[in-house]
Amino acid sequence: MTVAAGIPQLKRRIDDYIWREPSVPIQRLRNILDTHFMKFGSVAIVGGAVRDIARRGKVGFKSDIDLVIAADSSEVKELAHRLNAIPNRFGGYASHHPHWKIDFWALESTWAVTHGYANVHHVQDILNTTFFDCDAVCYELKTRKLYAPNNYLARLDERILDINLLPNPSIEGNLLRAIRRILMWGYHPGPKLSTFIEKYLTEERFFSIITTESQVFANIVVGEFERCDDLKRLLFSDRPKNHFNTAVSEQPMLPGFNDDD
Repeated sequence: MTVAAGIPQLKRRIDDYIWREPSVPIQRLRNILDTHFMKFGSVAIVGGAVRDIARRGKVGFKSDIDLVIAADSSEVKELAHRLNAIPNRFGGYASHHPHWKIDFWALESTWAVTHGYANVHHVQDILNTTFFDCDAVCYELKTRKLYAPNNYLARLDERILDINLLPNPSIEGNLLRAIRRILMWGYHPGPKLSTFIEKYLTEERFFSIITTESQVFANIVVGEFERCDDLKRLLFSDRPKNHFNTAVSEQPMLPGFNDDD
């Protein structure tokens, strides 16, 4: 499966996945959304799910569901209480369901908003708040509208990963995500991300990232390298990145999924 040819095709992929996929996990996801989230005036799937379906269709999606809700933060907090959701340090909540982990937060509580780096009025304004440009995409559930920058799919097709909004709550966390995406997806860092990596990926932080990766991820990527300089050399090289170790470039499939688009 390749990158969606255009926004209409991507919307069709997501519509099919969310509303027509017959597998048990997706049926349960629809039930969770309908029971707990569709009561809000506007709620959107942000980043990961939409991004991965854009890249490779539904077979490419192996992540959590991230939801942003255009509602007062107190209302979202009440929902979190009912779901026994766990607060995270970015102003949102994590809830666990059969087959799914759903992270959600109030639009007004987005990290970039609360720290004064962005203004938001509608769920589509979340596009201005993501660290990575590939995450600047969302799908509004009630209207079934897709929002993305004009060059969004072209950037994915060019296999370029860059920074959308530089200020972020975790330099080390975004370094780890950047390295893993570049190497696992076979991407190349754009100019802003290259500068970010060159500035912040020090020898000391390299070993700290290896420790974090071993604690968070089942498959190891950064830990395959013994020296920071060797990692940087590959990150900045022109050769295809995902050839470095195909054994670690795939993640387990969620139950009920298959390769059909």
